[in-house]
Formats: sequence, structure tokens, C-alpha cells
Amino acid sequence: MLKRTRIAAVLASTMCMVTAALPTVAQAAARSEALPGKSEWLADVAPVASDLRDYLGHRLAGVPAGEKPAIVLDIDNTSLATHYDPGRPVQAILDAVRYGQQHGAAVLFASYRDADSHDSTVQELTSAGYPVDGLCLKPSGDSPGKAQVKLACRKKYEGEGYTLIANVGNRSTDLEGGHYEKGFKLPDYDGALS
Repeated sequence: MLKRTRIAAVLASTMCMVTAALPTVAQAAARSEALPGKSEWLADVAPVASDLRDYLGHRLAGVPAGEKPAIVLDIDNTSLATHYDPGRPVQAILDAVRYGQQHGAAVLFASYRDADSHDSTVQELTSAGYPVDGLCLKPSGDSPGKAQVKLACRKKYEGEGYTLIANVGNRSTDLEGGHYEKGFKLPDYDGALS
């Protein structure tokens, strides 16, 4: 009898844990369903990329001697169309970045990808057509949250003498903490597109 009671208690506990996990699964499914199709996403990205390009045109027109202007970009669903077309660039962003580079801006990346993926990430970015003047990734092992990692990357770049004229990302954590002149936020559809 005692054995049956223990089994029943274990089963009840397991059912509680499974039931508690169900809202998380349902929320993830709802988020995935909330994402628009690729063409709508690209249409939502286009005005931000256009604003970035216009800003770079104005900002880079009169760069003081000795200034090292730079653009900082997130990677996933900002520079690369990770969700919609893995390995492919977000073309409107790439075009704006190339314009910035042609007019004197360095191209730097700040990502929450693991530091162990440095070489493969550089390869992925260059294969997609991006120039890579710097890549800062999440340190191996325990690390702070996304916003803190991105902020640490921007501070690192400032320490290398760069003036971060633009910061581009699709998540609020890509833009938190400052240390850049102007931010450009791509859509993330209430966090559904990471």
C-alpha cells in the first residue's frame, strides 16, 4: 500500500510539472504563428533600412579628422535572415551597411552567439556579403544577459577608438544601455522573432 502511495505521489508530481510546462509550449506556438510571412517582414524592414542609409549619408558627410566611425549590428534576424532564409543576408540592411563602409564606416557586430562560434560566424557573415571589421560574441561559460553582453561589446569597440554612429538590432536588448549615437530597431513582433 505504501508503495502505491509513493507511485501515485510521483505520478501526481510529474503531471503537475507537465501541466505547468504546457502554457510555455502553447506560448511558443502562438508566437511562431504570430510571425508574418517573409515578404511582409521584408516590407517592415525596408523603412528602417532606408532610414539607416539616409542617416549614414548625413552622418558620414563630415567626419572629423581622426574619428573612426562605425556601425554596430546584431546578426540573427538583423544582418542575416536567420528565421526566414538561413545564411542569407537581410539585403536592405546589407545595402545600407555597404554604403556606410564605402563612405568610411567600419562594420562591427555584437551578438549573443557563443564565442566558440567566432570563426563560423565570420564565415557566415562574409559569405552573405558583409564586411567584418570586428565581431564580439558572448563569452564562453556563464555570462550576463543579452543586453549586458551587447553593451559590453559596444564599450569594447569604444575602447578600440571607434565612434559608434549607428546601432542596428531587432530586439530591445540589442539597443539597451546606450554607447552609440543612433539606434535602428527592426521588427521582432513582440519578441516572437529572436
